[in-house]
Amino acid sequence: MKTKARRWVAANVVLVLAASGCDVVWSDVSGDCELMLTCGHFLPTGSGGGPPNPACEADPTKDASTVTDECAVFASATAEAGGDGTKAKPYASLGEAVANAKGKRVLACTSEPFVESVTIDAGVEVIGGFDCEAGWTWSESARSGIEGPAGVVALTLGEGANGATVRSFAVSAASATEPGGSSIGVAVADVEAELAEVDVTAGDGMAGANGETPTEAPQAGASAPAELSNACSTVVFGGESGVTTCEDGETRGGVGGLGGMMGTDEGNGQKGADGAPLPEPNPDAYGLGGAGQTDSNCRRGEDGLPGTDGETGEAGSGTELTLADIAGGDGGEGKTGKKGQGGGGGGGAKAGLFCGPSANPMVGPGASGGGGGAGGCGGKGGGGGKAGGSSIGLVSLGTKLMLTDVTVTVGKAGKGGDGARGLGGAAGGSGATGGTATPLGGSIGCRGGDGGQGGMGGPGAGGRGGHAVGIAYGVAPGAAVTLASFIGGTAGEGGGTAPGGNAGEAGVSGECWDFTGNASCGQ
Repeated sequence: MKTKARRWVAANVVLVLAASGCDVVWSDVSGDCELMLTCGHFLPTGSGGGPPNPACEADPTKDASTVTDECAVFASATAEAGGDGTKAKPYASLGEAVANAKGKRVLACTSEPFVESVTIDAGVEVIGGFDCEAGWTWSESARSGIEGPAGVVALTLGEGANGATVRSFAVSAASATEPGGSSIGVAVADVEAELAEVDVTAGDGMAGANGETPTEAPQAGASAPAELSNACSTVVFGGESGVTTCEDGETRGGVGGLGGMMGTDEGNGQKGADGAPLPEPNPDAYGLGGAGQTDSNCRRGEDGLPGTDGETGEAGSGTELTLADIAGGDGGEGKTGKKGQGGGGGGGAKAGLFCGPSANPMVGPGASGGGGGAGGCGGKGGGGGKAGGSSIGLVSLGTKLMLTDVTVTVGKAGKGGDGARGLGGAAGGSGATGGTATPLGGSIGCRGGDGGQGGMGGPGAGGRGGHAVGIAYGVAPGAAVTLASFIGGTAGEGGGTAPGGNAGEAGVSGECWDFTGNASCGQ
């Protein structure tokens, strides 16, 4: 009944394919296949290299009859360029052989390593360990080499590599040559694939770049203009304030208080305006305008409150695994310091009998107070250090990867870059002097307060140290994975920072690490 059912399915598939215009190759449908379209007994021609041959199903490491052009595509690093992938003219590039496999196996020679970054994006079987100078005979202990250049993953099994197998290879990734660069031997997408008899060696990661100290100087607070009314002026006006706009808003000194005028408030001088922004609470009276002269002298405006320092950058810690690299872990930049407060305006002098000739003095207005200076702008924050480069044998973005007799050796990971210090805040503007007296004296306006200095920029944080891990999982594996052999390396130290800043976290090391749970596999 089962055989009849298979023949019925096959006959109907042939009719469908024939009706669609495909040329169909028919062969015996007996065997253990449940779905004959996937068992290789018939396929539409033109689908990529023609129908698979049942004679090619045997393992070429055990049966030399499948080490043929009909069953495999061949690659040898010592072959001349322009090969066609046949046994006589193999491809010189393993990546080219994989790209042109079209359903066949790829068999690789051990003569010289393939100096390239290889990407597999199909469910192809790639087998190394063949001695092409001895009739393409295979040896269990032999390995074909892949030597990936610096800055790229040596061997990648991409999203389309479901069902792929890589066997009998020695894969090595060069040490990084750029700041923060990593060395990654193999990276595998979330696909069902297998590595068997594969030896992976990752080189050293490189230290992350240090953060940069900002070079843009903060803007100084504007000083108050000198224009204001002196004693006995016909028009009375207080000194104008200095005004500066910073990254976090405007800082403004207080306007000077008016000189006193007869018939107004008993001729008393007026209070200077407060500098802005006025802090709350303000127990130390920063930036308050000076009192005007009454029975006692006027008061100068109070100096503005200095700006607070910028926040420190956050320490570099996180890690994100991708097929191409390892991201995350850069130290955060320090924040810009806050602007200083403007100084208060000086108080005005009282009106009095000091105008005109000394022989016949007259009553006139007092001198006005000087304006307050604007606060200085805050300094820029320091740059954060970059993450150190990692040394990782194998990155797996899923848990479907099978490992059989796989060895991993990793190197030394890079130190995280140091965070830079921030710049100091700019000086506040000067308050203006009060109005001057007449030759008869007796009336001098009070000075405006100086603006507060801008706050210092916060220090940048240190970058995370690089990782030295045998197998790095982007998702939590169900259980710890055991390698046939693991030679560990050294994790990178976290980057330092300026006093008061946050140092970067150190990298992790071990045979297997789950970066979802940030713990050793199986914990």
